Amino acid sequence: MCGEATGVTPPALAPLRRIPPPQFSPLPPVRVSYAGFWLRFLAWMIDEALLVGIGFVLLGRLVSLLRVGNVLDSGLGLEQMDDIDDWYAVLGLAATMLFVLFFIVSSWLYHALMESSPWQGTIGKRALGIVVTDLNGARVNFGRATGRFFSRLVSLMIPLGIGYLLAAFTAQKQALHDLMSSCLVLRRTR
Repeated sequence: MCGEATGVTPPALAPLRRIPPPQFSPLPPVRVSYAGFWLRFLAWMIDEALLVGIGFVLLGRLVSLLRVGNVLDSGLGLEQMDDIDDWYAVLGLAATMLFVLFFIVSSWLYHALMESSPWQGTIGKRALGIVVTDLNGARVNFGRATGRFFSRLVSLMIPLGIGYLLAAFTAQKQALHDLMSSCLVLRRTR
């Protein structure tokens, strides 16, 4: 019954030993400063070299496949264009438009997805310790990162790169597209 002795004796407990608390060395505080024009420019160069390299590899594969298709088409006796110059003009224009479209879409997705990710920046920015935040220092969402990317077109349309050069002269080192999208580009150091 409940509360009656069972005749089983509990095993002897080992004496408790005192374990000293762990010794943690605190990390130095993270210092935040605004990323300047040249640091941001270097990060941009790294990112664009990466994107252009990937673009040329992928489009090179596509052009190779198109050439194989042309060889197969000519072997099947399909009708050829009368003027080969027209064919090269059409192919050149199509390849150029495809490359521009691919570059815009891949660049948009790369920048917007990376800047709204926990990394808060692209590979170039990450390599240089730069993050993109909102005005409160929080991570931006995909919509804001998309707005920041496409507002760069406005920065590009202003002659002499003045939209980008604003980052060298504003108090918070913001370029025109940062001002338009209410973003900051910060450099984190320990």
